[in-house]
Amino acid sequence: MYESLRKIVENIFNNWTALQLAVEHHMGGSNSKELALSAIEDLTKYCIDYQVEITDIEDQLEDLMDLQFNTTCEDGSIKEISNLLYRFLQLLQENNMEQVEIEYNKLPKNDKLWLTQPVAQSERRTHQENVEEMTVDETPVDSEWTEVKSRRKK
Repeated sequence: MYESLRKIVENIFNNWTALQLAVEHHMGGSNSKELALSAIEDLTKYCIDYQVEITDIEDQLEDLMDLQFNTTCEDGSIKEISNLLYRFLQLLQENNMEQVEIEYNKLPKNDKLWLTQPVAQSERRTHQENVEEMTVDETPVDSEWTEVKSRRKK
């Protein structure tokens, strides 16, 4: 249930203009995007861990915008998003995955997913690749030590 709800929250946040503007204008400081990304996780966890009502979701979204982004939404988007998330949460709790899929496909599609975790080129290497590049030189430098050298070019 967590992954399904997280996917829904991420989709909705990617289409939330007020949040996008707050992030683009760094209303949450230099780490605005990271705050929005963590809000996806936080809201998902909150909805899963507690017996929430629409007003609870509204409060969470208002707090997010107010406390994290110094922004007040007067466009009705918080109420709209709260209703939408609550509907999905109910469907997921009922295990009505067919209806979840139908309603998810009705959500607006955003060609430009601005709220994703970018992977820097230097971070794309897996741990295994890094380990494979290391070799152990069996030539004893000291009888108690083995020197580990990296084949990585600097």
